[in-house]
Amino acid sequence: MAQKRNTKITCASLAALTLLCASALTGCKPAETAPQDLKAGDDLRLLPGIELDYDNTFFDDFTGGVSSENWDIGKQAWGANGNGGVIPENVNYTDDGVLVLTGNGDYYTSGAVKGVGSRRDGTLAGAALISKGVFGAGRYEVKMKVLPRLGACNAFWTFAYDTETGANHEIDIEFPGGTHSTGIISYERILNTNYHTETANQSQDVALSEVTGGSITNLADGEWHTFGFDWYTLESDEDEATQFGRYSADEITEEMAAQGVKAGDVKDTTCGRLVYFVDGKVTAVSNVFVPFLQTRIWLGVWFPNNAGFVGEPNFESDNMYVDYVRHTPFKDQPIEEFTPKLTGDVAAPDEFPKEPITLAEVNGVANGDFEYALKNATNSGWKYYKRTITSDELKALRKQIEDANPDKLYDEITELYNKARKELTSAPAETYCTVAERIGAKGSCGLKVDRIGLVGQTIDSIFDGFKLKLAFNAQGEGCVNVLFMGNGEEIIEQKRITVDSQQWSEFMQELVAPDGTKRVEIEITSAFDTPIYVDDISLIKVK
Repeated sequence: MAQKRNTKITCASLAALTLLCASALTGCKPAETAPQDLKAGDDLRLLPGIELDYDNTFFDDFTGGVSSENWDIGKQAWGANGNGGVIPENVNYTDDGVLVLTGNGDYYTSGAVKGVGSRRDGTLAGAALISKGVFGAGRYEVKMKVLPRLGACNAFWTFAYDTETGANHEIDIEFPGGTHSTGIISYERILNTNYHTETANQSQDVALSEVTGGSITNLADGEWHTFGFDWYTLESDEDEATQFGRYSADEITEEMAAQGVKAGDVKDTTCGRLVYFVDGKVTAVSNVFVPFLQTRIWLGVWFPNNAGFVGEPNFESDNMYVDYVRHTPFKDQPIEEFTPKLTGDVAAPDEFPKEPITLAEVNGVANGDFEYALKNATNSGWKYYKRTITSDELKALRKQIEDANPDKLYDEITELYNKARKELTSAPAETYCTVAERIGAKGSCGLKVDRIGLVGQTIDSIFDGFKLKLAFNAQGEGCVNVLFMGNGEEIIEQKRITVDSQQWSEFMQELVAPDGTKRVEIEITSAFDTPIYVDDISLIKVK
């Protein structure tokens, strides 16, 4: 790993600097030549006078695997501790140098891995890497494809926690966003946050379409995107004293107090600047609570177990893919030397991935093979309902009763019909929806839907123009319906695949999500008098 050049900030040098910070909310008084108009939506550019130190660049493209010289692998849980933490088993790589970080949602039933937090069944277990080296001001970049499901926090961040002072210097890029703006969690938004402590932070929730001019509308598109931030601890100016300084927590301004910051929250601050970006477009700019401690790089996917943050993790398993991570220092930028302690356990050397894996297509449908029946799992993702009986089916029900009771009078037939109709509608959904062994294709586990049963599952983060391939095996009589939904309950478009086969047959339908789509709902129903059997159902995003 390349050695980083750092300028140590001493008490003597700080005393020599003239302190001209107006407040923690406005940062230092800008110099006349500083580009204060740099804003979200601009093309990424360096501040005047700043140079990149390419000689000391750190770069890892994971060719040959995950280097134990560069990285620790997280084996710990944080947050509300209502999750499975991050585990080494969910860290892998491919033979062409793609880092694969897996996240298991609430519908994970395999049990092949176990969590390290309060969840020990493998659900809500993610993966994270932590840099062995420490870094300062400069350009931080990661090229990646996000794990495209709600409930999983995809993140690229720096973290330096001082156990003695409580300072928490952190710079975060997180997705999905929406929690701090619209209240609708979505990969159409991204969250940029920088901290001095947990309470002294600035968080900016940004719509991608607005800052990219529509070139990126959502991050669940399966494409490579480059995320990052430029971290300045000192803005360029002839008079450094006008651009850099620190103040104590006792100097809380009225504006800080209005934001809820209390004395003791802010240990120190600097008048630097953070410029966040995606694919060369600025997403947010901050000169508030800009960190100044040396830090470690973190990247990964984890589960906050808080639906108000990144949504509900209603999926089985999916992956974040990383092409490379890079840090290029800025020349002549001061940094306070600090070696952050690891705040949790990390993997042992023998827990690092040893061989590359072959990537398989990720099925958006959770537990589409129905094999969870072997484990008596209840968190499969499939929900049982009862559909509405049609008028034709009610007529058929009465006709069946009439045919079975030719000697009955009209009133007696009506009484039998009303009783049968009540029994039909009052029975629980489980009466008509069954997942069991030996009823699937080739004697495997499968799904049976009968009478007025309806089995459904929702797949979130499906957007306009997504090309999808729906495939399944089925026999019997019924329908598999695909409902394209927006953020509400209105159906934008519906596609129906009809099944009418006395033997197991393969079905496949290519679909394109119409305008306004935010999610897909799959519903399986049978004919009134003939059940439908379904197995191996998948919904794959295709190019």
